[in-house]
Amino acid sequence: MDVGDRQAQIINWIKKYLIRLESTNIDSALSSFCYFTSWAETPGYAKLKLESTGSFFIFKYWNILLKNILAIASHRNYLEFSKQNPNSNHDLIILSWAFKEDFQSDGSFKDRYFNENSKNIPNAYWIVISMDGYIPSNLDNNIKIIKKKEAVLKYNIFYLVKILLSLIIEYKFSLKKIFHYSFFNSYFAKKIIQIIKNQLKNNNFKAIILPYEAQPFQNSVFLESKKINKKLMTIGYLHSISPLTSELIYRKGAPDLLLVHGESQVNILKSKLNWPKDKLLLIQSLRFRLNDKKILSEKIFIPMSIHNYDRFLSEFKKLVIDSPANGLPKFSVRNHPAVTNSKKHLYLKKELEKIMETHKGKFSEDSLSKNTSIFFGVTSAVLESLEKKINVIHICSDPVFQSYSETIWPDLKVKQLSQFTYQYSLDSLGKHINFGKNNTLNQTLKTIF
Repeated sequence: MDVGDRQAQIINWIKKYLIRLESTNIDSALSSFCYFTSWAETPGYAKLKLESTGSFFIFKYWNILLKNILAIASHRNYLEFSKQNPNSNHDLIILSWAFKEDFQSDGSFKDRYFNENSKNIPNAYWIVISMDGYIPSNLDNNIKIIKKKEAVLKYNIFYLVKILLSLIIEYKFSLKKIFHYSFFNSYFAKKIIQIIKNQLKNNNFKAIILPYEAQPFQNSVFLESKKINKKLMTIGYLHSISPLTSELIYRKGAPDLLLVHGESQVNILKSKLNWPKDKLLLIQSLRFRLNDKKILSEKIFIPMSIHNYDRFLSEFKKLVIDSPANGLPKFSVRNHPAVTNSKKHLYLKKELEKIMETHKGKFSEDSLSKNTSIFFGVTSAVLESLEKKINVIHICSDPVFQSYSETIWPDLKVKQLSQFTYQYSLDSLGKHINFGKNNTLNQTLKTIF
C-alpha cells in the first residue's frame, strides 16, 4: 500500500471514529483525542500513530499522553491585558495569536494570518494569545492580550492534581470522559472559552472570526458562543493546510463559514473531509499576497514540529552527496518563527550548516538549481513556493503523516526521490493558493454581512 492509500485509510478511519463518538456523550469539539494533527504530538496524533503502526508505538503513545497531561502543570494561570472592555461599537471578536514583532509602536496590532492591522477594522475587538509572553507598553483600546503567567517553578504538580480531581468530580467518575478531557488542549480550551464567554455576556457581538486550525479551543469557542447567542456568526479562515489534512475533518464546533483561499483546498474539504458546500467560501488569500517580496528560493525551511531530526539529517546528507558538483544552490537555513529559541531546532540548523560546509563543492551561487528550496516535515510554505514557481524538495521523517500525495492532492504531481524525500510540481498555477491582491479582511467581511 503506497503513501496516498495509507493517508486515505487514516482519514476514513477518523470519519468512522467521529461517527461512533456521536452516539456517546463525548464532546468532539473539546476532546483532545479528536484533534487529529499529523504534525504536533497531541493525543489525537498519538491515537493516529498507534492505529496506523500498531503496538510498536505503544510506549511512545503513553509518553505523548503523559507529556500532554503534565503540560497543564506549567500553565496554571493566564493573565489578561487590556485598557478597557469592548464597547457597543464593536461588532466582531477576532481571536488570533501574537508575537512581539506583530505589535506596532502606535499601539496597533498587525495580524500575520489575516494580514490586517487592528486599526483598519474599527468595529472589531481583538483578543490575541501571546506566543512569546510579550506585552507592549502602548496598546490600543480594542485589543486584549492573553498570556501565560510565569511562575518560579516550571511545573506545579499540586495544581495538576487539583485539576485532575476536579475533572473526576465534574464528569462523575466517567473514565471515558475523563480520558478525553484531561489533556492540555482541552484544558486550554476551557480557559479561552471562559474569557470569550465573559466578553459575549457583556456585549452584543455579531460574529467571531479566527485563523482556523480546528484546535479544540477554536471549535469549543465556536460551539459555546452559539449557546450564548444563537444569532452569532462563527467564521474561520483556513490560513494553511497540512499534507494529510486529518485535523480538518468536519466535526462538532466547526464554523458557520470557512474562508478558503484555494480551489483545490475547497475540493479536498468537500470531497474528502465531509465539509458541506454551503459552509465554504472561496476567497483571495489574506495571508499570501501577490505583491509579497518575501524570497522563498535557496532556502531550507525547518518545521515547527521535529519528530526525528536524525532522519532529516541523514536524508539531507544523502541528497547532498548524490548531487553533482555545483548542482545545488547555496542555501540559507530558515527556522520556524514560533520556535526560534528551541534547542532542538537550533541544533538541527547547526548540523545542516555543517553538512553544507563539509560538502561545499556540491553548492554554487551559479547552480542551475538556483530556484530550489528544501522543506523538512510539515510546513505551509510548500504550497506557497510551488505557486511561485520554485522547485520544491520535501524531506519527511514520516511520509504518511508529512508528505503530499496525489491521492489527497489530485492537482499536485509527486515524484519520490527516496523513501523519505519527494519532489513536487503543479498541473497549473492558482489552484492551491489564490494570491491576494488588494483585498483586505475588512472588505471580505463586508461581503458576508
